Order: sequence, then structure tokens, then C-alpha cells
Amino acid sequence: MSIPANIEVFNVVAAKVLVLLYEAFPTPANVNPLAIGLDVLLGKNYGTDSPQYKHLITSAEASVQFLIDEGFIRVAKGPRYAEVRGFQNIVLTSKGFALLQKTPEAVDSTVDRRSYFERLKSATVEGTKVVAKESIGAVVARMLGAG
Repeated sequence: MSIPANIEVFNVVAAKVLVLLYEAFPTPANVNPLAIGLDVLLGKNYGTDSPQYKHLITSAEASVQFLIDEGFIRVAKGPRYAEVRGFQNIVLTSKGFALLQKTPEAVDSTVDRRSYFERLKSATVEGTKVVAKESIGAVVARMLGAG
């Protein structure tokens, strides 16, 4: 089953933003979701006529806004700069931080027992061809469902 383009874009943007914020935690960061998504999509050789590209252009910021609305990240206090695109001064909430440190529960010993952060980071590393996009989606879906 193939993943719809809009869900693929959400998964990629959400995963990359969560990894970036975890690595910067507790310091707020400026995040341009469009630039993050473009980097990933261009690396996967999606052209500007692809559905993924079209969804990225229209919904990259909505992906980050969803994470804010659901309480995984928040906008911190601090200076705002007109020249910065995207989101300024965003940081993981305690809920987002705790969730990324969580290890999925499983009875089956073959299940990946690394933390969500470790799994997302390995799935979003540039040049990783082994990890399928469905893998990123599965991790994001399980993680958000656990939150």
C-alpha cells in the first residue's frame, strides 16, 4: 500500500523537526519546515511536478502547526525577526521531550527497542536509502498515538 503524498510530507517534516528540536533541547530553535521538507524530497528525487512537492509547498507549515496544536512543541518567548521564515523560537514541550525518549513497548523481541528519537534520527539521516518512507510514517504514527 502506498502512502498518500500529503501523509508522506507530514511524516517527513514532523520527523525532521522533532529530531532537530530534540538535539537542540532545551534551547529554542528557528525552523523553516519548507526548507527541511525540500531537502528531503529533493534527496528522494521528487520533481517539482510530483504530488509530494505540491503538498510540501502548501502544507509544510501546517505540519509544524499540527505538532504545536497537539502539544508536542511550543513557541517560546524571545525576539522575532522578519527575515526568518517558518517558526521562530520553537521548543519541545515536556510531553514531546518525554515521548521522544520513550521506547515502544513490545512483547516480541524482534521489535525495534530503540527510543523514538533514535528511530526517527536514523530514518531521517540524509542519504539513508535502507529506511523506507513507510518506516518513517510508522514511527511517527506510533509515536503520536502514544502521546
